[in-house]
Amino acid sequence: MQTQTLEDQSQEPSLDLQKISAWAIIGIFVLMLGVALSAARSLLVPIVSASVLAFMLGPWASAMRRWGLPMSIFACAVVFGALFIIHAAIVEGSAIAVDWVGRAPELLASFSDKLRSAFGPAFSLERLQSTFARSDGGGPFDAAAILQSTMNFLTPTVGELIVFLAALFFLLSGREELRRYLIFFFEEKEARLRTLRLLNNIERDLKSYIAVIAAINLALALIVVAAAFAVGLPHPLLWGLIAFALEFIPYVGPLAMYAALFLVGFATFGSISHALAAPLIMVVADTLEAYVVTPNVIGRRLTLNPGVVFLALVFWTWLWGPVGAILATPLLIAGTITLSHLFPQHEINLPE
Repeated sequence: MQTQTLEDQSQEPSLDLQKISAWAIIGIFVLMLGVALSAARSLLVPIVSASVLAFMLGPWASAMRRWGLPMSIFACAVVFGALFIIHAAIVEGSAIAVDWVGRAPELLASFSDKLRSAFGPAFSLERLQSTFARSDGGGPFDAAAILQSTMNFLTPTVGELIVFLAALFFLLSGREELRRYLIFFFEEKEARLRTLRLLNNIERDLKSYIAVIAAINLALALIVVAAAFAVGLPHPLLWGLIAFALEFIPYVGPLAMYAALFLVGFATFGSISHALAAPLIMVVADTLEAYVVTPNVIGRRLTLNPGVVFLALVFWTWLWGPVGAILATPLLIAGTITLSHLFPQHEINLPE
């Protein structure tokens, strides 16, 4: 009995070392995966974006196939639709950006006068310019240069856009073959059924997410258009489109929208109370959406922990920039579903 106890005690350190080694290997793998994701960003971002969109459109693709529409026709319609939306956004956005850049000196002078009258000389634009120039060691504030750098940062390259559209077409047109390959990759019946259930659940939840969030964002965009028109902001339809796009980014998108509405309102009207009208309307609408509409519409099945959503947003934004911020929530949903199938909390009774 004493000999057995000594043997058990001698095995405890080896078990601890095995656990430490296992966690060290996992940590090294995670670090290497992060480096690989960052190094292959220009290739992975369009492919992952196309994959997420293909999963979202998967149920509609199945419906089109049941109605007799070839998958290649559906894929072409989706790609041409995406091209039309991208072209319209670039054309409209470029026209407005060129107009604003041309009026930049006039707008900056007006904004400086309104800052001085509202907050005093300490908050004039010239004072802020000199402060920023001293802090970064550079020259004066250049609105055109900042706008150009912002557009270069936000606009995907032509090569990435081509990869995205090509990957989206092939993923949609070859959806059934790809699913069949993934399912029959495994030999055991249980593994095949689990893979089929995993793919179906990811498609269903991503479809529900994009449909519900798009409908909610459309309602918020209409509220922003009405608010911008009511208070007299220029280009109310543009503000609605910007709000619709930014609302897909949790936390950061709405905050950026509030700031943009306030700054443009202040530059237009010069009154703080008048400039706060449109942002306050959007704050009320976002609060109702976050605490009343979304929980009741989406339900518990797609409800995610806010802290986990925030961490996912920070991680993917740091890794892949603005596109990563848009992909953060869909990737989190797909990852949560995958983990629930790989490590189920209770045993699943599979059909015979």
